[in-house]
Amino acid sequence: MAATKQGKFKASAAVQDAISNLNVDMVGVARLKDLKGTKLEESALKLLPSARSIVVVGMEVYSEFLDLTSPERIMGTAPLNDLYNRHVDYLRGRLTGAAYDIARASRKAGLKALPLPAHGPAVDGRFLEAVISYKHAAEGAGLGQLGMSSLLVTVEFGPRVNLAVCLTEASLKSTARDTWGICRHCNVCILKCPAHALDWPKNDEPYVINRFACRTYIDASGGCSECMRQCPVASPRYT
Repeated sequence: MAATKQGKFKASAAVQDAISNLNVDMVGVARLKDLKGTKLEESALKLLPSARSIVVVGMEVYSEFLDLTSPERIMGTAPLNDLYNRHVDYLRGRLTGAAYDIARASRKAGLKALPLPAHGPAVDGRFLEAVISYKHAAEGAGLGQLGMSSLLVTVEFGPRVNLAVCLTEASLKSTARDTWGICRHCNVCILKCPAHALDWPKNDEPYVINRFACRTYIDASGGCSECMRQCPVASPRYT
């Protein structure tokens, strides 16, 4: 038994070392044992029943690209939103690669792992709800706070981040911390939402969003990032 425990410790240490060498802007770990009874724990265990840790990686979305975006299009003009989309595609490729690096290190150490791509997991179309929430995992890993925009708001980059996730059997060191107060509750995202999909939270909810109104507007307009672009937290526009 002692030898087995020692082997698992070495395997987890190897994964921890791999995480420290990732070329990403943010990385955090949420332990399943710290998430007992939560929807996040349930979601993770449905995907990988033997998971012990959720590793979340993130990269900054450059404000220079966001400032080029607009929720409105003028017929015949160059769609500058496409520049932003290509930037995001690059970030997602890097993040997905990082998630697979964690999985590769886990599997090399004899541990199961499930890398989930930065483009997002499967979504239940009836409720527009993902099978696992990357932003809730990131909040659980101490990377930020869920803001009134429904986005993860970080100290370093505000909501201007993209995320990917890897579930692993490795027992990793948690990075969880209190992140309350990062979102300023300034109401800007609610006032600036062109789809009117956001509302003031009630009953201690972190946010209120009509997912269908948001999705319909994005599909009809060809893209919208106003809640991310307008947020003042860590924004160069407000410094």
